[in-house]
Amino acid sequence: MDNRKRVFADLVSGDRTLSGDELAARVSQVASGLISLGLTPGDNIAIMMRNDFAYFEVTLAAQQVGVATISVNWHGSGKEVGFILTDSGAKALFAHADLLSNVRGDMPRECQIVRVQTPPEVVKSYNIEARNFDSSPSDIIYEDWRDAANHYKGEAIPPPRRINYTSGTTGNPKGVVTEISDPEFVRKFAERVKRAFGMDSGPIRAVMTGPLYHSAPGSYGQFAVRSGELLVLQPRFSAPELLDLIERHQISHFHAVPTMFTRLLNLPEARRNRFDHASLKAVVHGAAACPPRVKQAMIDWFGNVILEYYAATETGIVTCATSEEWLANPGTVGRAPSNEITVAIFDDDGNRMGPGETGEIMFKTDVRQFVRYHNRPDADADLKRDEWITLGDIGHMNESHYLWISDRKKDMVISGGVNIFPVEIEAVISSCDGVADCAVFGVPDDDLGEVLVAYIERQKEAVVSVSDISATIRRSLGTLKTPRTINVVDSLPREDTGKLARRKVKQHFLKGGAS
Repeated sequence: MDNRKRVFADLVSGDRTLSGDELAARVSQVASGLISLGLTPGDNIAIMMRNDFAYFEVTLAAQQVGVATISVNWHGSGKEVGFILTDSGAKALFAHADLLSNVRGDMPRECQIVRVQTPPEVVKSYNIEARNFDSSPSDIIYEDWRDAANHYKGEAIPPPRRINYTSGTTGNPKGVVTEISDPEFVRKFAERVKRAFGMDSGPIRAVMTGPLYHSAPGSYGQFAVRSGELLVLQPRFSAPELLDLIERHQISHFHAVPTMFTRLLNLPEARRNRFDHASLKAVVHGAAACPPRVKQAMIDWFGNVILEYYAATETGIVTCATSEEWLANPGTVGRAPSNEITVAIFDDDGNRMGPGETGEIMFKTDVRQFVRYHNRPDADADLKRDEWITLGDIGHMNESHYLWISDRKKDMVISGGVNIFPVEIEAVISSCDGVADCAVFGVPDDDLGEVLVAYIERQKEAVVSVSDISATIRRSLGTLKTPRTINVVDSLPREDTGKLARRKVKQHFLKGGAS
């Protein structure tokens, strides 16, 4: 029996495997390679890749030599990517070969391109054609560069900060800077995250279902590869493949968004019934509101292994809930995991509100003194209010400090002088037969200021009655909160995380689209 201390988890992606020892060797070489590029502690590099071994090789190596990594959403336009590279001062971009043609024209000159081979399972999953691959004589070929490098012999130098760029709804993305030079802050922050992810006890055999460029899956992947036995990468989420991977590799942990739950529940009943979920210990979800009926169905199927968290790129974990806590407090996103975070509700005048009263969610946390927006001091004022932090979310708490989210303040619709939060309407729509998902938003109206529009994604082959749904909303919430326009479609646009792309739905409607 091998009793050596495990440094990194073994990795699997498609037909490829990489042992933890092999990963450690590659990390050592990449760390040395980063120094050969002239990078020094405090410098930034960017990564634009789909889920791949190389993502971990680069991020883990950078953490050895004090270099911060910035994960770039590869769905972004060349202009958006160029802005991130320029704004962050990234000195190198590590990118899959097929993604480069979209960004070359917007690259800052001083940013070196390191071209990474797009792995075969990614090519297959995304139907990438050979003509999409791009190269230039000035590119560094990642695999050749890595394999030619010596092993790093120096002491580990943690990066002084990390930068994550949020996908803003308007304007350029905002860089969220978290200073990570304080060891005690890093320890407490990591403990909260591991506890929320269900990774505070092992063994951990995880599957990566979401894109690593997103802050939540990215953090999840980092904890899994550092703390686990095995991490399986899904190039692209597939519900039937996920069940196969869980059974084949005896997966104990995975991270999901509610859309993934819906797609799992939509699998044929025979497949769901024969699925062996005995190995699962912690299935955690966040990033979007989960309809109560969906979550209840997942708990009924998988058992009390479903965990939930409320968090943001700016703050990390704020609250979390176990299945037992959620069943006792249906719809809650949990409560603060420790006495290190205080959550409170405030009205528009800054008065603290009591149990059951709805207002803006604010919290005190040690993160406040370590977080800021990069090159955006104006945005810091929206994030920090005296000693509190706010994400602009609306909600309430009960006497036991469990938190419920109503909506985002910026998504609030004011119709006829009445404040309306789309999430409560979406909850009613989601309870109707045949509905897979929905989006409700406000659009300008000369009479009322704004009126409501709803888009509904129907379940496969389901018949959805607009008049029945309209009547259900009217009975539950009244006429004012009943959307003036309801469109039923086969599918709604999504981010690569599976999260509904609400901005795209609204833009589609405003451009005159009805289906």
